[in-house]
Amino acid sequence: MSVVNNLKAGRTLSASGFTLTELLIALVIVSILAAIAYPAYTRQVQTSRQSEAQGQMMALATGLEGYRSRNFTYKDAGSSANIAAMSPDIANNDFYTVSVAVPSPYQSYVITMTPKSGSAMAGTEVMKLDDKGRNCMKTGGCTLGTDPSWGD
Repeated sequence: MSVVNNLKAGRTLSASGFTLTELLIALVIVSILAAIAYPAYTRQVQTSRQSEAQGQMMALATGLEGYRSRNFTYKDAGSSANIAAMSPDIANNDFYTVSVAVPSPYQSYVITMTPKSGSAMAGTEVMKLDDKGRNCMKTGGCTLGTDPSWGD
């Protein structure tokens, strides 16, 4: 039957669905949940990327040890070409810039991973790892042996 016939027959129409107020309340609840969940999600993604970068640093450290066992020195091990050959993942990292410092007399190294500006990791902690296995992680830069390590 049509709406007109229903009205003539004395039948009333019942409205079904949600009112505007109910929809607005649901929208407010979803917005509050999103405001709470999104920062937590973002931090979890950053923590995951940091863990991945730490693994890449360990792989590069293994490559550096192999380089030293073949050449009896770390000299030239920190070049971009050698880093890319030893650890392609770390050389192509979208979120961190890697550098390897090899001070004279070339018997030690310090790997530094700095968050790239403009990336999702910008403003997060700088990470370092040296040939003795010491590591540190701190926003803005860190000092091996004094600043908190990865596990702290």
